[in-house]
Amino acid sequence: MTMKGPIRCLFLLSALLPSAAAFAGSPRSTPHDVRNAAAIRARPMPMSYPTVQIATDAAASKSTTALCMSSASSIAVAKSAISAIFSQLRHHAKLLFVLLTASLLFAKRSNPQSLLWPGTQTDKDCDAPLPTGTYGCPFIGINIMGGSKDFGPMYKIWELGQKFGDIYRMYGFGVPIVSVSGKDNIKALLKNEFKGEGEGIGTHLMGSEHNAGAVFGDKALLYENDANKHGRLRKMVGEAMSPVAIAAALPSFQELANQQVGKVLKEDTIQMEELFNEFTLDVAWKQILGLDLKEEDIPEFRKMVQQWVTGVMNPLLLVPFRIPGLMKVTKVGRARTYIVSKIEEKLNKLEMDGPDSSTLSKLYFATDDEGNKLTREEVIHNAMILIFAGSETSSSTLTCVSLLLGLHPNVWRKVKAEQEELVAELGGDFTRETLEKSVYLESVIKETLRIQPLVTGEARLVANTVVVDGKQIPKNWYAMFNVKQTHWNDPSTFKEDGSHMDIRKGFEPERWLDEKTKPSEWMPFGEGGRRCIGERLGMAEMKVFLGMMARKLDKFDLVNVHGDDGIVWKTDSIMARPADGTEIRATAADTSHAVEYQI
Repeated sequence: MTMKGPIRCLFLLSALLPSAAAFAGSPRSTPHDVRNAAAIRARPMPMSYPTVQIATDAAASKSTTALCMSSASSIAVAKSAISAIFSQLRHHAKLLFVLLTASLLFAKRSNPQSLLWPGTQTDKDCDAPLPTGTYGCPFIGINIMGGSKDFGPMYKIWELGQKFGDIYRMYGFGVPIVSVSGKDNIKALLKNEFKGEGEGIGTHLMGSEHNAGAVFGDKALLYENDANKHGRLRKMVGEAMSPVAIAAALPSFQELANQQVGKVLKEDTIQMEELFNEFTLDVAWKQILGLDLKEEDIPEFRKMVQQWVTGVMNPLLLVPFRIPGLMKVTKVGRARTYIVSKIEEKLNKLEMDGPDSSTLSKLYFATDDEGNKLTREEVIHNAMILIFAGSETSSSTLTCVSLLLGLHPNVWRKVKAEQEELVAELGGDFTRETLEKSVYLESVIKETLRIQPLVTGEARLVANTVVVDGKQIPKNWYAMFNVKQTHWNDPSTFKEDGSHMDIRKGFEPERWLDEKTKPSEWMPFGEGGRRCIGERLGMAEMKVFLGMMARKLDKFDLVNVHGDDGIVWKTDSIMARPADGTEIRATAADTSHAVEYQI
């Protein structure tokens, strides 16, 4: 037996106390309070972000409230979880004492830092040095999920990249991690995927053996590391994401978008984030799963998916033992159980009635070259991944797009003009041709994803030491590719003062219309053999909603942003979202005349 279990218990006991408090039922704050957001409006955003010391306890507390339980059962479960932690400590107490004593006596002959940051051993058979970087607090490391109101979530990952460069090391969640940025470096890293068991790198869901795997699902395409099995899965899941399949879903997208845009004109002011959340979640139940929900059941579905999406990010899921009552008592467990029950009901219906137009149906009836279908578990896990990606990333991006369009009315007018021309040419329905010809609208979405992408891609576990740009990433470390820093350092757009990534000075959709100015290092959907398979789905969702906005609304103003006001960002979301949810005041479009389209 090794020190790994006892040491990890100590780490988790000290690092997760704020999470345990949230787990015990701390009240969750309102997602976004407009008045509060306005009251704490930040100073104008600087061109280069200042060094900020993130308050670990506060950030952890915010990031973990999503896993809170109902007050009726919270105390009992908290006691059970804490008792389980101390039970593990008592069980390993003698062994821990002996191992720590022996390790300390041997420290001068070995690497003493591995005592303070377990797992940070280097590969002595590799001549390449470790990257520079910092491990942070012993045992705990750095709160890599911590955010900043001036930046958004995962600020520390970006800040460390600015300090240490394209490749750096850090320590978080009790494991050593190397961050890699730059297109060439990332490609060099990812070429080590699918090398076979015990070789190269592979995706790995942290905590999957105890809690995270049960809550998130580790049998999906994202976590398959065997090359042949991954290729089979990707081909079969890809059938549900083909251009033909997406085109068939467009009428459903248009109907749902029309309903949500209609709400904008019924209110004096409205938070666009709420509409985007509802839209993407409605796409999830109506198109991805093909459910036949009654009107009164829709809010419950939305609530459960949101609880699941936010809950899977809770660090309590990383404890090295099964949380008592995980799937029945915790919010995230109950939410997943609810969603899976809906998927199971739909699969039973498909089994009886045959295929329909839903994405789930295409997954269920897809076959490989030998005529084999996905297992029921594979269907469920892949459907859950599509829900997660489609709801969180699309909603976050749409919220940022609406903010940027509000800050740049000239861009909004060009989007409107393009849509008016397409309606005149192709009619009012959103078709595959309509989306393909929405060139300027697509450039707006891409430019938003350039400035505000998901900060980092899925982490890879290094099975055998790899070398990238002359730096070693040792065996059993984690490697992740840093999307935000890659975009920041793109030579096609880079400016020394950082203005190329500023939401006011750097937002230039026109750069995508010319090959000479087009970004050369852009990867918000990932890279390589694991590039997001739902990319077409997400882009189609966003184009339809924004296109519908341009057709229905004349103009809109941002309620809580005036002049050169700095933007306050949420710090505990997965992707960047403005703290006020992009509250707007809009007027209806006048369709009696067309606007000249000039870019």
